[in-house]
Amino acid sequence: MAPLRRWGVIVERDLLLAGTAAVSILNGTIYSPLFDPVAYLLYLFNRGSAVLGPEALFYLTTVCIAAMTMMVAGIPAALYERLRRLEHSTPASLAIWLLAAALLSYPALARLLGQD
Repeated sequence: MAPLRRWGVIVERDLLLAGTAAVSILNGTIYSPLFDPVAYLLYLFNRGSAVLGPEALFYLTTVCIAAMTMMVAGIPAALYERLRRLEHSTPASLAIWLLAAALLSYPALARLLGQD
C-alpha cells in the first residue's frame, strides 16, 4: 500500500504543478491586459536588431508574461514553506502556488470569457 500512496502524492503534485503552468500560460495570452505593454517594451528593446521578427516577438511576449506569473505566484508558496520550515514542496504549497497564479490570471480569464 505504501508505494500506491507515494504514487498518488506524486501524481497530485504533478497535476498541481501542471495546472499552475497552464494558468500562467493563459495569463500570457493576448487576453491578458499585460500583453500589449509587455509586447511594446519588448519591441522597443528589440527595435535595433534583426534577431526577432513579429511572430517571434509575439511568442516571446507570451513566454515572458507566463514566466513572470509563475515567479510572482510562487512567492506566497515560498513564504508558506519557509514559515512551516519545509525542505520540499508539499501539495498544500503547490495548491497555494496554483491559487496565486489563478488570482493573477483572473483578468485574462474574465476577458477570455467576455466578462470585461
